Amino acid sequence: MRVGLDLRPYFQPREAYLWVAAGFLAVVIDYVLVYGFELHFSWARFLPVGIALILFGEKARQRPGEGWPKGAPNGGWRLWIKVSLIVTAWALLLWFILYGVAAWVPWMRNYPPIDPEHVPAMLFPMCILAPVIEEGVYRILLCTVLATRFRHRTVVLISGTAFAGLHLLYGNLAITNLLAGYLLSWAYLMSGSFWMPILWHAVGNLGILSAGMILFLMQ
Repeated sequence: MRVGLDLRPYFQPREAYLWVAAGFLAVVIDYVLVYGFELHFSWARFLPVGIALILFGEKARQRPGEGWPKGAPNGGWRLWIKVSLIVTAWALLLWFILYGVAAWVPWMRNYPPIDPEHVPAMLFPMCILAPVIEEGVYRILLCTVLATRFRHRTVVLISGTAFAGLHLLYGNLAITNLLAGYLLSWAYLMSGSFWMPILWHAVGNLGILSAGMILFLMQ
């Protein structure tokens, strides 16, 4: 029995590599839109994802099976709510540790305070647009095409590294942002759900906004 997202049985190697190449091309296009045109929160970045979703749907109809991504997560929502709570607890612990280390290591000081007056304007782009667009490209598109050829570990490594590269282009070098892609890729692959990485990403960004407000009020 396969666990999580696994499309290898449905694709011949040559066909799978074509899908993988298309996924890498989509990432390059996304990098260009972000770095070259500074379209950080533009829906233009979601266009390749929309095309991919149409193609995935057509392939799933041609080759029905258990490995295709879907809405409801594997194991049910109750299981993944428990997993989410555990991950949140560990993420908070990691953030406090990293913040403490950053106080002593200059290059890690990338946790800026955020004026509470600016938060309402930041909620929509950070907690809705960014999770939908970025998870669309780096999980729903990239992880899915990689799952046509590679095992989970390889998919997590590639997708997480591509996501870290995106944040290098953003100029956002916080360790939490550089590591988050690996966790989000794992969540997508294991849950097999479109929604899990989007929800985790949204909650994570909300946590960053909240932490920034706390730092501002502590000044």
